[in-house]
Amino acid sequence: MTTELFDKVIDRTNTDSLKWDKYAGQNVLPMWVADMDFAVAEPIQKALVQRLAHPIYGYTPANDRLVSAIANHLKREYGWEIKHDWIVFLPGVVTGLSMSCRAFCQDNDRIMVNPPIYHHFYDSHEGKRQTLEKVHLHKVDGRWTYDIERMKSACAKDLSMIMMCSPHNPTGTVFTEQELRQVGDMCAQNDMTIVSDEIHCDLVIDGKSKHIPTAVACPEHADRIVTLMSASKTWNLAGLNISFAIISNSYMREQFVNTCQSVVPMTAPLALIATEAAYTSGEEWRQSLLTYLWDNYKKIETEIDTIPGLALEPLQATYLAWIDASGLGIDNVQGFFEEHGVGLSSGEQFGQPNYVRLNFACPASLLNDALQRIRAAVTTLKS
Repeated sequence: MTTELFDKVIDRTNTDSLKWDKYAGQNVLPMWVADMDFAVAEPIQKALVQRLAHPIYGYTPANDRLVSAIANHLKREYGWEIKHDWIVFLPGVVTGLSMSCRAFCQDNDRIMVNPPIYHHFYDSHEGKRQTLEKVHLHKVDGRWTYDIERMKSACAKDLSMIMMCSPHNPTGTVFTEQELRQVGDMCAQNDMTIVSDEIHCDLVIDGKSKHIPTAVACPEHADRIVTLMSASKTWNLAGLNISFAIISNSYMREQFVNTCQSVVPMTAPLALIATEAAYTSGEEWRQSLLTYLWDNYKKIETEIDTIPGLALEPLQATYLAWIDASGLGIDNVQGFFEEHGVGLSSGEQFGQPNYVRLNFACPASLLNDALQRIRAAVTTLKS
C-alpha cells in the first residue's frame, strides 16, 4: 500500500466536522482533537456501504462474528486469550471510565490518575461522591513513566481505584511489562480496582516498543482489571461511537452492566459493522498507517529541534506529539499559536499548561504547513 492514500488532502468542509468547523472561516490549521484526516480503509467503507443497502437500521446487538474478530485480534497481537462473554460493548471509552467509577467506587473514595493525562480522566468520576488523587508521571532517562514510589505513598484505605492510560495520552509512552506489574502489585496490595484505557494500543509507531495489555502483564491481578479498548482511534472511526470493556471477573462485569442499564445506549449497527471490518480486513491499512505516522513524527522531530524555545518529547505510540513550550516564556501557548494559524490542544487541559499537543495524523503537506507556521510564530517573539 503506497503513501499516496495518506498523502491525499481531503476537503472536510460541509461535513459538520468538530475538528475543522472550530476554525471555519479562519486561516487556522486544526491540529488538535484526536481525529485523523485520512480516508477510512476501503474494506471498512465497503462493509458500511453494503449494510446501508438494506433500508432498515434497527436495534442491533453485536454478533458472534464481531466478538470473534475482537478475540482473534487480541490473541494475534498480544497473546491475550479472552472469553467472548468478557466483552461489554459501549459507545465510547470515556463512557467506560465513567461507568467504572459509578460501578466500583463508594462515597468518599479516592481515584488515582497520573497527570499529564487525557482530560476526561479528570471529569469521569462523580464529583460529589469521589475525589481524585493526582500523582504525576515523572521522567526517567527522558521518558515519561510512573513514579511508583509516590504512587505507593498515596495509597490509603479510601483509595479504591486507579484509572490508567496505556499507551499514554498525551506523552506517548508505551509502558513496559515491569512498569505495569509494579502498578498491578501496588493495586492488589491496596485492594484497588484497575481501569486501563488502552484505546491507543494498536498505534505503537516507533517500530521497537510493544504494547502489553495490563491484564496480560498482571495475569494474577486480572480479576480486578477493567480494560477499555476500541478500533476507533486506529481506524479513524471516532464519529461512529463504539468501544468495549473486557472484564474477566463475572461479579465485576455484572456490576458494570447493571450500572450501564438504562443509562448507556446500545451501539449503533454501522459502528458494529465498521469495527468488525477493521479487525478482520484492516490490518494492511494499519501497517501502512503506522509507517506514515512515524515518518510524520520524524518530520516534527527534525523541525522542532531547530526552533528555539520548543522541545519535542520522545514518543512511542499514538499520533499526538507532546511539545514542551516552556522555553518560549509566554502564558497562553495554545492561544499564541492559534493567533499564528495553528490550532493545537492546550497542555493545560492535560495538566501541563506550558505544553501543547499536536495531532499529526494528517497528510504530510498539511503537517509541513503547520510546522512552518509554528516556526514563523516563534520567530515573531524575537522581533
